[in-house]
Amino acid sequence: MSDLSSFLDSSAAWGEMESTLKRGMLPSALAMVAPQSLHTSLLRKAAELWLCDDLSGCGSCHSCLSWSEDGHPDLIVASEEGAPSVDQCRRMSEELSLRPVVASRRIAVIPDADRMSLNSANSLLKITEEPPESGHLFFLLGEDHMIPTLRSRVWTLRFSPKDLLKSVSLPSGKGEWINWLGKTARLDRGDLLLELEGMSRKLVEESRFRAASAVDQLIFMAERTHLSTAMIGDLAFLSIEEEYPFERIFDGIW
Repeated sequence: MSDLSSFLDSSAAWGEMESTLKRGMLPSALAMVAPQSLHTSLLRKAAELWLCDDLSGCGSCHSCLSWSEDGHPDLIVASEEGAPSVDQCRRMSEELSLRPVVASRRIAVIPDADRMSLNSANSLLKITEEPPESGHLFFLLGEDHMIPTLRSRVWTLRFSPKDLLKSVSLPSGKGEWINWLGKTARLDRGDLLLELEGMSRKLVEESRFRAASAVDQLIFMAERTHLSTAMIGDLAFLSIEEEYPFERIFDGIW
């Protein structure tokens, strides 16, 4: 099974971030450009480093032990559903200005930053230029699109799909598929979507374009709904192994 950590180990952008943190340098604003299916897992990995007492993601300091399924007390996400509005950006900025709860710093996250309205982007110019002393901003982008005045204020790391998304061998036969489906229910959602990205690449390499298209649509849908990992795995099986007609799989869900 694929694992985000193994992909990051070979990523030049991730290596650059780790090297910068080891030198004790924390830019006030960071933009991470990566495939959207990686955003949740990539954010968690990066925030674990930045919020750790010694910037290593040690897993044992008070801040590291404060992580839960709901996140971290000093990690502020502007919007849970897509690009934030102006009001959400303002609320996030106010919260970022408060003192850290358990860590030495706070991080405010702007998801889908490449899809923000111009007004929302402009509302972040001041805090990005002059963030609180212990505050940092993370911009998550699927495409490298950001207004120039905002781009000039952030450190941008680009996680190339060619580096991150490698083709993944497909299960062969009913036995392997049963084993794969059993594992999907226990997988982190981000790792499962990463696995599907790799499967889609493999399908393209095998010229199975119809199945690849169905998997791409499944990833798109999974990013925007609350499907369980078990359900996502079942739908992937239908799309790839059974080659069940795409329209019949998805029409009832949408």
